[in-house]
Amino acid sequence: MKARCALPLLVAAACGGGTTSAPTTTPAPAPAPVDTAKVAPPPAAPDTQAPPLKSTKPVTSKSLQAVGLDAASMDRSVDPCDDFYQFACGGYIKTTVIPADKPIAMRSFVDISDKNLEYLHGILDAARTKPGADPLMQKVGAYYGACLDEETANKLGTKPILPWLTQIKSVKDPASLSTVIIALQMAGFSPLIPLGSTTDPGDATKVIAGIQQGGLGLPEREYYLKTDDAAKKLRDTYEAYVASTLVAGGYAQADATRLAGDILALETAIAKTHKDRVSMRDPKGTYNKMDRAALAKAMPHFAWDKYWAAAKVPTLKEITVSTPDFLTGVDALIVSTKPEVWRAYLTAYVVKSTAPLLTTELDAASFKFRAVLSGATEQEPRWKRCVQSTDGALGEIIGQIFVRDRFAGDSKKAAEAEVAAIVSAMGDNLAALSWMDPTTKTKAAEKLKAMVSQIGYPKKWRTYAFKLDSKTYYANAMSSRRAETVRDFAKIGKPVDHDEWGMTAPTVNAYYDPSQNQMVFPAGILQPPFYSIDASIPVNLGGMGVVVGHELTHGFDDEGSQYDAQGNLKSWWQPETEKLFKQRTQCVIDQYSKYQISGVNLNGGSTVGENIADIGGVKLALAAYRTLRAPAPDTVVADGFSEDQQFFLGFGQAWCAKARPEFEKMRAATDPHSPARWRVDGALSATPEFSRAWSCKQGAKMRPANACVVW
Repeated sequence: MKARCALPLLVAAACGGGTTSAPTTTPAPAPAPVDTAKVAPPPAAPDTQAPPLKSTKPVTSKSLQAVGLDAASMDRSVDPCDDFYQFACGGYIKTTVIPADKPIAMRSFVDISDKNLEYLHGILDAARTKPGADPLMQKVGAYYGACLDEETANKLGTKPILPWLTQIKSVKDPASLSTVIIALQMAGFSPLIPLGSTTDPGDATKVIAGIQQGGLGLPEREYYLKTDDAAKKLRDTYEAYVASTLVAGGYAQADATRLAGDILALETAIAKTHKDRVSMRDPKGTYNKMDRAALAKAMPHFAWDKYWAAAKVPTLKEITVSTPDFLTGVDALIVSTKPEVWRAYLTAYVVKSTAPLLTTELDAASFKFRAVLSGATEQEPRWKRCVQSTDGALGEIIGQIFVRDRFAGDSKKAAEAEVAAIVSAMGDNLAALSWMDPTTKTKAAEKLKAMVSQIGYPKKWRTYAFKLDSKTYYANAMSSRRAETVRDFAKIGKPVDHDEWGMTAPTVNAYYDPSQNQMVFPAGILQPPFYSIDASIPVNLGGMGVVVGHELTHGFDDEGSQYDAQGNLKSWWQPETEKLFKQRTQCVIDQYSKYQISGVNLNGGSTVGENIADIGGVKLALAAYRTLRAPAPDTVVADGFSEDQQFFLGFGQAWCAKARPEFEKMRAATDPHSPARWRVDGALSATPEFSRAWSCKQGAKMRPANACVVW
């Protein structure tokens, strides 16, 4: 089971804590469709509504800036009851120019990440030029400096990968193909059959081996299977890029062109063995435990015993497989596909995987293809990519420095207070639910009480024992990958380490891990506009508070709700209450399936968990802000906006974004999160307190007849 992030890959660092050693996000499936003939529709919002809350406390007037809001980001010509996102962010959208090296501009995640990168840039430059006697600074300085050294990388060319290209030439049958794939896996690659450690969903105290579906070069299966003109054009572009990697790997152009078509055909066949995004959201459907004999029977043409020996888990007994059909399908392809095509496939894989570590030319070609998906017109400056690479390889060394300088003790205490208030709000919310029976309520309360949160940085820092070369970026990056693979495999068969983090401290993101019933909020995200010591409580709770509520609600979304208080994949629901829960979940699926971005309909089934979390996050954060403000001697009005309105503006402005159409289309096809606009308008249109705060009339776009509220 993967951890659930606040934001997806390509905007911020992705979630960890999943089934592979490399942090990643994975969509997980929507619940089974509800039989609407047997289940009543959700209750309609009332025709009449109480007026906005009025405070009897003395009023203190402030500016929007003083409470932490940005007046220039707003578009006051828009009715907030018609399109609140445009009202809160229209000015930002109108005036913001997306940087050439980015697919998206964003007030929160992107801007905070850039600020963090600037800070780390200074730290790493100092570590590179004047590391002193500190071994930690020496280590990060050596890695970062080697990454910046384009001259050496260009001189080396493809020499660093020649041993792999030579070994790949030995593939002539299933046995030799297995040998090469295993060698690549042990070296830190992940070709064809991604294997790693994962918490056992059946016993959350243990770590077992897990195999995911893999083997694709495009983002996911639908890119291979769609038949529209845009999809065909993208595949043609990808095929041309694959041909260029084969030329870089030593093939003649004519052979490269021919074999690139064969590789695309092979990957298309692999894609057909994959589950779709909605199916991959089903924890029970992706938990298929096999013993070694069953795995060997499902995929008899792969040398599994050699794999376990190489991974140093020769006594391994059980493996969980997300997609059994993937194994049987790939096994058939191992036999039916010509060795020549497998050699080309692995050659292209190695070149694609290492291109950013090699020459400027290969790196640029890799970016050029990725830009087709993202819409970015320029590659990020090398120093930014090197800061990110250093954070990926040595993140918990950098994290120690970041926390020391950028995460004061007051920030941690304030975040802890917010988390406590939101947990309390969830407790009150559970107690008041009319649709949940007492037995299920008791179980839900037990899960909430057992939920753990970690804020800022891990309790213990990792160490990195691998050696570094101050001149060779490729060698350093591969040493890091290899060491991480060894570390990950070493966890198999051991107890779960609840103190291990799936993100580094400077990361601008957060996640919930249902297998550990744990929320994690790195120091990197606890900055404006999410959180500021100078912002008001309503604005801070509208920003960071909603993120906290979002992650907490993941414990009770369509997927997280299938895990008990200890993190086991075990039902704790009474049947009738579970039926009502699925009915409410289906309402959310239907609501978001009507939304579009850049002409593409959202997939309400694949985004439902994140949408439930957004709706719940707003509700919990609103209740928490009111609790925290209750003892205040006054009520603050900011440029005419009440405290409730400031809360909603704080939420909306945290998500102000402007994205390229190519990026929006790609994320609509691959992302378990809805686009920023619909994360705001979708969640708020399901929040009765919003329409009350803004006096929205029944039938307004932001006050639909049916409010799809799960929690």
